[in-house]
Amino acid sequence: MRTSRSGGKPQAAPLGRAKCAKPLKREGEREVRVGLPTLNMKKITKKIDRLLSLVIIGILLPLFITIICQRMQLEQVIYGEVQPKEDMAEGTEEREATAEREAIEEQVIGIVAKEISVDADREAICAQCVIARTNLYDAKEKGIVEPEALSQKEMQSLWGDNFDTLYQKLQECAADTQSQVLTWDGDYIYAAYHAISAGRTRDMAKLYGDAKMPYLKEQLCKEDAVAEGYLAVNYWSQKEFIEKCVSLFPESVPQSMADIQIISRDETGYVEEISVGGQSYTGEEFRNRLELNSSCFSITEMEDQVRIVTKGLGHGFGLSQNMANYMAEEGQSFEEILAYFYPGTKLEEAASPK
Repeated sequence: MRTSRSGGKPQAAPLGRAKCAKPLKREGEREVRVGLPTLNMKKITKKIDRLLSLVIIGILLPLFITIICQRMQLEQVIYGEVQPKEDMAEGTEEREATAEREAIEEQVIGIVAKEISVDADREAICAQCVIARTNLYDAKEKGIVEPEALSQKEMQSLWGDNFDTLYQKLQECAADTQSQVLTWDGDYIYAAYHAISAGRTRDMAKLYGDAKMPYLKEQLCKEDAVAEGYLAVNYWSQKEFIEKCVSLFPESVPQSMADIQIISRDETGYVEEISVGGQSYTGEEFRNRLELNSSCFSITEMEDQVRIVTKGLGHGFGLSQNMANYMAEEGQSFEEILAYFYPGTKLEEAASPK
């Protein structure tokens, strides 16, 4: 503070001329200066105290939480609220098995999309789902090639704008038969199927005597004889046919039509054995090499031509898809359809994949 020369009231010093920025504390009329060293020590002490508190909390809090959690787990084990480690491991295995089953069910949809027309009756498609699933589980168990399947991209390309509707239909059919497979004597069966029979399905035991497939028996399929695609007629000139057989059967080299003779047929009309250039082949081998519709065929010479007429579409064993669809349209369930084509088999839930 200073006094003006005119003897007036004391005037405060201008702010711009303050010589000391130290904090002031008033006690009555006197001014007391607080030293910086004392103030800094108090601040440092407070910071140290706060830091120590945080360190202690940081050390004790995790320990406290750990003790509480361990006690809770112990109580839960004692009172049965939490499974022991062995049970937890079993639970993990169950979750993994469930995830694998779901993946298989998705795979089944793709297989069925490749194997049967989505325009078929729902019960016929359900029967095909069981067939696809049975063959898939059997392949996984034996470590052999699995049935081919369509990807969703392929289905979208095939079905176009109808993809969502048709895919949902297959999903529902797979869900209606979820995890169900066909077994015989505890093993997955060979769930054979084909598009159209020659009027009857074939007996596997009569063609392959050592095959243990007693469920693949001869069954009447009267509707197949009037199905579209039941008959197919193929023509070649005799020269073309002989040349074709020479290229397809190089080990036998037939020279004329006299070198190609049907030896035997089964009771349903399918060729069991045929001779080509002195070599013996099954009807299925001959059919596959010439890409015929079925091995239920006849060969006829017509002047300078050769005519082969086939009946049915496929090998003729197991389920006829055309007959199965007819049965479904007549009100039969997929269980009844499967029981007809695979007599004596058991429809049950699949075991977990190995």
